[in-house]
Amino acid sequence: MEMDLRKLDIFREVAAQQSFSRAAERLHMAQPAVSIAVRKLEEELGLTLFDRSGRHVMLTAEGAALLVSASAILRQVAELQQSSAELRGLLQGELAIACPSMLATYYLPELLGRFLDQHPRLRTSVTQAGTHHIEQWLLEDEIELGVISVNGRPEQQELEMVPLVDEQMVLCMPPDHPWAERETIPVAELQDAPMVVYESGYYIRNHLDQLCAAAGVTPDLRLQSNFLPLLIRMVRQGMGTTIGLRMVAEQEPGLRAVPLQAEATLSMALAKRRSRSISRANQAFLDWSALQL
Repeated sequence: MEMDLRKLDIFREVAAQQSFSRAAERLHMAQPAVSIAVRKLEEELGLTLFDRSGRHVMLTAEGAALLVSASAILRQVAELQQSSAELRGLLQGELAIACPSMLATYYLPELLGRFLDQHPRLRTSVTQAGTHHIEQWLLEDEIELGVISVNGRPEQQELEMVPLVDEQMVLCMPPDHPWAERETIPVAELQDAPMVVYESGYYIRNHLDQLCAAAGVTPDLRLQSNFLPLLIRMVRQGMGTTIGLRMVAEQEPGLRAVPLQAEATLSMALAKRRSRSISRANQAFLDWSALQL
């Protein structure tokens, strides 16, 4: 079984703080993300690690045993990272990534932050664009490193990819929306439904268009914008639902996520062109990201 070291680190912090909220503050994470990471760790191990019935979360016997092992593992990893850094020398220069706005907002900060903590001399540039454009830039050597959607197209065989997320696509809505308590929303019900969405050309918007075309429905697109904070604000104000990744609703207070009955998922990967040599900083981030799987 593969073990996610980040989940172990989050587990260790919750145990130390005896609180999900205080652990989230220490880790600079949203509290729901901390709770989800611990729950997923418990599901992977088949163990209950915390007693959540009291005022403070307390380790179970199984959790106490895991804490000893987890601390030892994380200490060894830190020592290995330190020795590797000393061998390589401190990275300098610029790390440059192109990334779609949804991942740039809700996924990249935590991943990028951990890498930059190890390389304080690096500067970083993040360019926001849709995955289709990023893939074309990679294939045309306009950029070295970018986040793309994995779709199995023949052109992607030219790309070296490191998987990042495999996330469910959902409808995001305020908690008082008539659909907020539903388990799923059939695509057919999107007929004339008010929505605020990305402009055409973004993978997630194109996938929505494909689902609607297959079902023969036409939503009422009240607003189209590539500015994600605007879409989220309009959803909160009740202008309409938006299609997004589950991580959006998990990290945005006051939003509910309801899956489409089509059970659509989006796989994202960090990519470079196979035959291209890229900067030392970009290559280091690509290699390091592969170790976080």
